Parts: sequence; structure tokens; C-alpha cells
Amino acid sequence: MRPALLLTAALAAVCVLTSACEGSGADVVLATRSPDSGLATSAPLPDTGIPSPPASASSAASESASTVPVPEFPDEATTGVPEGVALKPSESLTIAEDGTVIDGLHVKGQITIDADDVTIRNTLVQTDTSLYPIRVLGGTSGALIEDVEVDNLGGTGLGIFFSGSGTVRRADIHSAEDGIRIQSDDVTIEDSYIHDLHRQSGGHHDAIQIRSGDNITIRGNNLQAYVVPADDPMNAALQIGSLLGDDTISDLVVTGNLMNGGNYTINGGGRGEVDSAHYANNRFGRNYRFSVTGNLHNSVWEDTNVWHDTGEPVD
Repeated sequence: MRPALLLTAALAAVCVLTSACEGSGADVVLATRSPDSGLATSAPLPDTGIPSPPASASSAASESASTVPVPEFPDEATTGVPEGVALKPSESLTIAEDGTVIDGLHVKGQITIDADDVTIRNTLVQTDTSLYPIRVLGGTSGALIEDVEVDNLGGTGLGIFFSGSGTVRRADIHSAEDGIRIQSDDVTIEDSYIHDLHRQSGGHHDAIQIRSGDNITIRGNNLQAYVVPADDPMNAALQIGSLLGDDTISDLVVTGNLMNGGNYTINGGGRGEVDSAHYANNRFGRNYRFSVTGNLHNSVWEDTNVWHDTGEPVD
């Protein structure tokens, strides 16, 4: 278990840089994420809705797959705010000073990053906005969003919206129309859990959508487009499309993720939107509507991309 962060120093830094804490007089609450061992726990099949191997799977294939250790993936226990971290209530924040660190807040509203090298950590963001619970504005770089829970409260927002560059790490994002949207170069999403998207009339629901950007890495995440209680695959775990401008997406790396659901689990941008992409070491559930992949153009697809239930390659 990580030691609980000492709130006094962290809040002092926050209060100097923002007015969020002034005169709040609100009670401190404690996060309830399970202890973090430093390793993600195995993604349990009942929670993701991924079925058992089909009856047609050969016994030889099953025996071979059983000898290969199943990787572990992020879930509620290993993402979001670690257990025991004290959270101080806050209203919406706009961060305009380079190098600001926001640590240990329960933000009932939105966070807008309008500066370089801003860190948001150990923070719960809750809002039913139709816009962006967390937004990284264009022209900024170096944002780090880690150990954060984003709860859109069943709204029609995009959990995290990147117009500037940055990294998301160990985030728990849910109850939004889309999990993360990327419209920037130099973005990394890693070790995060995106799940339980909220169906909206006419919505186009993706765990992650990329509309522009070079040098984007999607690594070690659990991307559950499929919503178990609703038996709804939504649109995609990873959607690439609706390109902004005429600069195609280059150097996209998608590796080591668990993905499930979608019309196509990965819709790879088949209208000349991708210049280069590489998919390797990913695992896939079977709760899609049409297929695991669609429209993979200018992309390298390794045979290390396998079914989660059998370990056999996804053709």
C-alpha cells in the first residue's frame, strides 16, 4: 500500500496557486480505492462481460494458451485515487501557471489546464458537464494526469480532452459519453481503466477517440467499450476518425491493452486518416457487434494481438 499523502503540505501548495481552498470550511473526505500493490490486478471476466472460450475452440489451442501467463490489467483497485488519500473539496479550476501541482482534491466541477508542465494527481473530478471534466488546452505541453478518477455522472461530456500534449496514468474514467479524446501530438495514455460509458441518444461512444496527432501511445490500458449491465457494445474501444485538417496521424503505438466491445473494437481510420500505426501485444474480448478491427490502413498488426479467452492470435 502506498502511504497516504500528507494533506497539509499539498493543500498549502494548491491554495497558494489557486483560490479553490479559500474559505471553503468543508470537511476532508478519504478516497476508497483499494491498496495499490504496484501491480494491476487481473481483469476478471465477469466484470468485463468477456465470455468463456467458444465451444468450437480446439482443446489443443486451449491447452497451449493455458501455459502462457495471462497479463494483468488495470481495474478499480489499481486506478483512480489510492485508498486513504485525504481529499479536500474544490470548485472548478483553471490552471494558468506553469509547473502547478494539484494534489488531493475532490473537484465538483471542471479542471482546465492552460499552462505547461501542470500535474493533477490523487484527485476526484465529478461533474455532469456536457463538455470536459478535464481539458488540456491547445498550445500547452507536459501535462501529467495520474491517479485521478473522472466521473461524468452520466453526462454527455468527454472525460479528458487533449488539445495540448501530456500523459494520463492510472486514471479511472467512467459515466461519460466518451472516455478520452485526443487532438494533439505527443500524448500517452497508460495503465488506465475506461469503462461504463453512458449511452446518449444519437451518441458516438468510444473509450478513446483520436482525431489528430502524431506520436500517440496507448499502452497497458483496460478499455471497456462494452457496458455489462446494458449489454451494450457502444461504438469502439479505440476510434480513429473524423480527422481534423489534412495532417494524417503518424507514429501511433497501441500495445499491451485489454479491449472489448464496440461495433468494431478498433476502428482504425480507413479514409486516409492514418499514415502509420503499430498494434502489438493487445488482448481482445468478444463483445463487439461486427468485428475486432475495421478500416486498418497503413497499420502494422502483429500476431501477438490475441483473444483474451484463448490466447490465440486475432486474424
